[in-house]
Parts: sequence; structure tokens; C-alpha cells
Amino acid sequence: MTGVKKNFWNLSSLNSRTDKQKVTLPEMIFGYFLGPLLVLAMTSVVATYYLTFYRTYDDIVSSGRFLVLLPLLSIIPMALSNIVVGIILGKTRTKQGKARPFILAAGPLLLFSGIVMFIIPYFSIGFRMAWMAITYNLFAALANPVYSNAHYLMVSLSTRDLDQRGKLSVVANIPAVAGNGLVSSILMPAILGWIKSGETLGLELGVGQQIVQNRWQTVMLIFAVAAFVGCLLEYFFTRERITEEDIHENAALQKTETVSTARQLKAAATDRYWWIIMIFYFLYQAGVMFKGGYVFNIFCNDFFPSVTVFGQTMNAEGVQSLMALIGGIPLAAGMLFAWPVANKIGKRNFVLLGCVVSIVGSAVCLLSPSSFIVVTIGQVLKGFSSIPGAYIMMALFADVLDHLEARHGFRVDGISMSVYSTILTVVNGLAVAFFNLFYDGGAFTHQQVSSFFFLGFEIFAHAILIVVLLFLNVEKHIREEQQLIADRKKGREP
Repeated sequence: MTGVKKNFWNLSSLNSRTDKQKVTLPEMIFGYFLGPLLVLAMTSVVATYYLTFYRTYDDIVSSGRFLVLLPLLSIIPMALSNIVVGIILGKTRTKQGKARPFILAAGPLLLFSGIVMFIIPYFSIGFRMAWMAITYNLFAALANPVYSNAHYLMVSLSTRDLDQRGKLSVVANIPAVAGNGLVSSILMPAILGWIKSGETLGLELGVGQQIVQNRWQTVMLIFAVAAFVGCLLEYFFTRERITEEDIHENAALQKTETVSTARQLKAAATDRYWWIIMIFYFLYQAGVMFKGGYVFNIFCNDFFPSVTVFGQTMNAEGVQSLMALIGGIPLAAGMLFAWPVANKIGKRNFVLLGCVVSIVGSAVCLLSPSSFIVVTIGQVLKGFSSIPGAYIMMALFADVLDHLEARHGFRVDGISMSVYSTILTVVNGLAVAFFNLFYDGGAFTHQQVSSFFFLGFEIFAHAILIVVLLFLNVEKHIREEQQLIADRKKGREP
């Protein structure tokens, strides 16, 4: 192809298996649903439960603060990696696009790191600590950033058609919802029951936790292989139509346009819509982490150590799985009506509605946080409230990126995704540490801390978001701005 150097990415065997100008059904199914589902199932399980696995090593647990310092100190390489990957991605131009090559490269990285994290040579405690730190960062500071920076850009790069992009936003976010909800909160607790049952067998055979650790390794091997397959599916069944536009335009003009990182950052940082999107993701992700598996489990242990439901007595883990299942039904059902509603009332208005319902749901839970029925009702409301943020925000993000392109004449995908991924990385790392600081601090009771972070935090966070989102009017002129981009490209044709 003219304007693109002949290299590895020009091989015909690496071409996308979707060659239509419009988004196709196989593209949606394999590229935006099944492929990402296999990957995000693995990454969500690793991110949520790696410390649970490490705690099977008694000497590691009793060695001091290693399991506290590891996630905290790892924030630094994780944040730096996301920044670097985002910058490199923004400068990448290949026949296969700017993001898709990173998805393909992430496959073997996720496979390797997902295996070695859980296969730990049983040498000295110092060696094992070093192995844990290196292999965890291989996953969290290399493999995951390479995949996530590329994956979360695909909707923005897939098409300029607003209707198709909105539908893709819904489909593309189903795997994230399923990975965090279905896999981490419902399926994995059941798998953990099987894994932990190996402890009794291990004691009987005199091999301690070895059987438990072997079962962990078997489970994670399956997840890692699935993630590798998922990367292949996502790579071969997606297409970057917007990147292709730029490549064809530059080829026709016999030039290669390179916009510096500093220029991209300046363009993004001087736009209020870009800041609103980033503030949204910061507060929204903090809420996701504070109601995620770790804090969720502590809340259930504090308030529901033993509950009789439908005639069955459940422990905290059983209550967590059941509540996650019931509360997740509205979120799962939301995939059917998220885009029609957003298309009718506007994407921003739909997100605003979700924030309002979230506040109501949290308030209901706080009326009686020790009542299983009351909290479950509130969680159902919060399940409905999560629909816009889960399925629609990426479409709004794509609108903002188009708005910036119309305003400045170049795209800022790489630096935007770099900042986005860094925000998620920092929030994910700090949230648990911040929670533990108050939970173990002694100034408040455990129930007060767990109920505030699990139930009350989002009242404040989403109240702020309601105010901020009122200024996000990017949809008002997005069609005119897309027409401006099209006219500008036509004007450049020789």
C-alpha cells in the first residue's frame, strides 16, 4: 500500500477477516463480544484474585507487608507503562491499523504472564517474593496495558457512523460487564469452592496447600489459553475504518503525518469535553472498585455472615454470589435497550439518568444495610443505574475524539487512551489501599467503613458527576463536526 512501508503488518495473512465498509454481524459477535469476553474474563480474575492465590503461601502471608506493598508499589510501573503504550499506539501507523497490532501482540504476553504468575518455583521465600513481584508486573505493567489501551480504542476507531458506533459500544462493553460480574463475582466464587476443597485432601495426604495451588494453576492455565484465543478473535474480526481513512489520505497526498505527543496532549487538555470524560471515568471507576469483589466480600462478611434465603442458610460468600446475580440481572438485560433509549433521549441524558438512579439505589441500601431484602432491592436499582456507564460511555468518548479531530485537524486517540488507562490503573491500585486505611485504622467500626464505601461513596461521586455532565454537550454538534472532517478530507484530495 502506498504510504505504508512494507513490513510484517503488510502480510495478507494478517488482514482482517471483515472486509465490509459497514460493521458486520460476525464482527460484532467475534471481534467485539466473544474475543474480548475471553480476554477480560482472564484479566478480571487475575486482577481480583491474584492476592487470594498468593495467600495460599503461609510464609508469604506472615512475612510482613509484602502483600500490601506489592499492589501499591506496582502502581508506578503500571502507570508509566500505560503512558508509554498509549504514546506509542498514538504514533503507530500500519496497514492493520494503530490498535489492532497491539491486540495481536497482547495474546502471547497474556498467555505467558497468566501462566507464570501462578506457577511459582518453591525455593526460598525471598526468591518467591521476587518471582511474584516480577510476574505480577509482567501481567499488570506490560501484558494488560498492551491489550487494554488498544481494546478500549476499537469502538472509536471502528466507524464514524453514529448509529453503528452506538450499537458497537453496547456490544463491546458486554464482555467487561460479564468479566467483572458473571465471571469474577458469580462463577469464580464457585470455582474457589472447588479449589479450597483441595486443602482438606492436601492435609490428608501430607502435602499441605500443594493441591490447592495445583488447582489454581489448572484454572489459570485455562483462563490464559482462552485469553490468547480471544486476542486472535478480536484481532481478525475487527477493522479500523477511521485509521484506514487517514492512511489512504496520507498515501494520496504522498505524506506521512506525525503529530507530536505534546501537541496531542495540548489539544486534549484545552478541551472541556475531554476533561469531563476523564473526570467521569475517575469517579465512575472508583465507585466500581469500592463495590467490587474485594469490598463486596468484606461488606457481606460484616453484615451477612449467615443468612437464611429461600429456606437455605448461606455464608457471606453465598450471599455475595446471590446478591451479585440478582443485582446483575438488570445490567445484563440493559444490553437489549441501552442503545434504543440512548438514541432516543441522548447519550449524555441517559448517563445522567443512571447517576440519579444510582443515588436512589444507594440511599435505599443505607436505610437498612443489615437487611438482605433492603440491600438487594437497592442493588437491583444500582444494577439499572450502571447500564449507561457500562454500555454507552464509550460511544460518548468516541464523540469527544471526533470533536477534537474536527477542532484541531488530527486525532488524539493515543494520548487520550494513555490518560484513560492510567486513571483506571491508579484508581484500581489506590482504591483497595484507601479502603484498608480506614477499615484497619480504628477510627470507625468495620461496618461503618464497609457500608460507606460499598453503599455510600457513589452518592457523593455521582452527585458530582451530575453537575459535571450537564456541561457535556458534545452530541449537539457531532454530526456537523463529522461533516467538517469529511469535507476537510475531500478538500485535501489531489
